Amino acid sequence: MILQKKIDRALNWLKEKSNSEQYNHGYSDDLSQDSLELSNYDPKAEWDAQNKVNDNFGIKDIVALIISSIMVFGPIFLILTVLLFLLYPGLNAIKY
Repeated sequence: MILQKKIDRALNWLKEKSNSEQYNHGYSDDLSQDSLELSNYDPKAEWDAQNKVNDNFGIKDIVALIISSIMVFGPIFLILTVLLFLLYPGLNAIKY
């Protein structure tokens, strides 16, 4: 293989890294810290934080959303409308 030396070096590095983490005694401390954070979880505080972020939604953002939705869905609706009139000539209001 062309890059066999690089692949071997990367695999050796991963093997050394996994061995060093396996013998790391701080692993149990990480678990106790995670369980402590989960026991202090407050869903109402998270809900309030989410609402504070969403309060900054201004009129310029709404206009940008409307324009972008017209740019995305406008051509789709135009093609569907043309196909509808071509496939069902009875819907056409102009009589020849």
